[in-house]
Amino acid sequence: MGFELEVLFFVIVAGLAFANGANDNFKGVATLWGGGDLTYRQAWFVANAATLLGACIAVYLGSEVAKTFSGKGVVGQDVLESYAFAMAFAGGAAATVFLATFLRYPISTTHSILGSLAGAGVALTMGEVNLQPLINKGAIPLLMSPLIAAALTYVLWKIGSKLMSPSRLTASLERLSRPLHILSGSAVCFSRAVNDTPKIASIALLGGAAGMSHVAVYASIGIVMTLGGVLFARRIAVVMSQKITKMSNAEGLTGNLVTAFLVIFASKMGLAVSTTHVSVGALFGIGAENGKADKRKMIEIVLSWVLTLPIAFGLAFTFAKIFMVLS
Repeated sequence: MGFELEVLFFVIVAGLAFANGANDNFKGVATLWGGGDLTYRQAWFVANAATLLGACIAVYLGSEVAKTFSGKGVVGQDVLESYAFAMAFAGGAAATVFLATFLRYPISTTHSILGSLAGAGVALTMGEVNLQPLINKGAIPLLMSPLIAAALTYVLWKIGSKLMSPSRLTASLERLSRPLHILSGSAVCFSRAVNDTPKIASIALLGGAAGMSHVAVYASIGIVMTLGGVLFARRIAVVMSQKITKMSNAEGLTGNLVTAFLVIFASKMGLAVSTTHVSVGALFGIGAENGKADKRKMIEIVLSWVLTLPIAFGLAFTFAKIFMVLS
């Protein structure tokens, strides 16, 4: 891939990072706005500051996650080095996340990347793709994580509400609940950036990253990701904070703690979980516990998750065929 194509490819990957920020940055603080502990502007600031910090730290904590998304072991080295594969891989994922953000659906960038990787690989190898690594460290964690998050949030809140009466809960946590909630939201945004930045950076490095160093790639992805959240976070913020379920700040705190724990744990283990799936799963758990969930919106979101993989696959497959003709 020549230098001009490397630059074009990096621009496409930067587009994926931008769309990721617009779709994902606010998810960690959705309960802060929804629970009334912060205004939208305050939550917006916390989300993007924590995202930028997490992206900077990801170069040290996200190496295992990056390996899963490098494409190695999924397709042959000759395919990995091809212009058509790199462009289709990045383009399919970016287009999917942009489309979801425009339509106001909180989808998984991870899911989009996995679908795009498979689609580009199948198009260029006539189906000779090893999908086992994607299934083991991608598809299975993506399927299980929202269920685990919903169950944990539901059970923890049920246990907590029984152990402490409302009056004792108010007296003991009134002074601490707000700062703890803000801290937990920051932790979710931070851990999300730690988990997502390596995924996008690994795609950028696949195409040469226009000659930039490893650290420079991570920093660039983090800055663009933050910018996407700064400019377009509100589209998804309204859905996450106000459309899925009503909640108290204590319920939101419980959901955030579950989300942060699961995402950080997954990052350390190299498992490709989606912060979207985990955080929305936690909101589903809150809604199931308090009976205030918008079931229609929940069904719409789950349907968007089901469609993410085939849409990303189809777009990447189509792009790969187009780039094959052009090259």
